[in-house]
Amino acid sequence: MLELLATKHDDWVRIALSMTGNIDDARDLVQDMYLRLERLGKTREEISYKDTVNRYFIWTVLFNMYKVSKRAKVHKKLDTCELFEDEGVEVTEYNSDEDFAFSSITDSINNIVSDWKPYDKKLFDLYFMQGLSLRQIAKGANIGLNSIHNSVKSYREALREELSEDLMDYFNGDYDKID
Repeated sequence: MLELLATKHDDWVRIALSMTGNIDDARDLVQDMYLRLERLGKTREEISYKDTVNRYFIWTVLFNMYKVSKRAKVHKKLDTCELFEDEGVEVTEYNSDEDFAFSSITDSINNIVSDWKPYDKKLFDLYFMQGLSLRQIAKGANIGLNSIHNSVKSYREALREELSEDLMDYFNGDYDKID
């Protein structure tokens, strides 16, 4: 499987570069993707479409890994801020407008999800926050895979509908327009 992926290594780096904006981060992201796919035991058949690597599948894996890494950076920053706030010091400084915009979108998502039913909150957490696959959730919860897939799809649609303008501004780099 890795041999097949490596044939398009430069393509994966270009895709990752479009997300990270930094060649070193892009290369790290691609290497992490290789490790993740190997650890998950993905086969040639699972990553292929008509005897070639499924580019959409790889883009999705890279994008999800990139989002998780960005979320981890924001959480680390927020954890640091909370440490200082315990001392009575208010910390609201961000390294960039992008960090602030990402934090605002993350806060909006958390606010939206907090109004959902407990089942939906838990499923959202398992899939989007903890990174479990649909199959892992279905097996662990003894719920049909199709039911979980439909729920996750509806979560995506609801969040996209609610946050579409902010997401477009974020991806276009118009960070000052994000509420």
